[in-house]
Amino acid sequence: MLGVIDLPTYLAGLVLIVLLPGPNSLYVLSVAARKGVRTGYRAAAGVWCGDTVLMTLSAAGVASLLQANEVLFGIVKYAGAGYLTWLAFGMLRAAWTMWRARRE
Repeated sequence: MLGVIDLPTYLAGLVLIVLLPGPNSLYVLSVAARKGVRTGYRAAAGVWCGDTVLMTLSAAGVASLLQANEVLFGIVKYAGAGYLTWLAFGMLRAAWTMWRARRE
């Protein structure tokens, strides 16, 4: 059997997990403190969209699908590694630009 077995229990757990403070809350607070309330609302909307996708995939039983299909898991794994590498290069490029601007 794939997916959620008891929907009310899943939804109660989902609400508790989303409401607990964690990295998402710290991210939204830091963005709002640095760039204002309007940008903080945008950050919160982004976190909400990400959580919605995560919870929907979780309810659909995608983890079981990835566990059963080795090729699909490999694709997701390497796509994630590529995305993290792309983010790392972007951060290094931004740091290098800031460092060069600071020296001038």
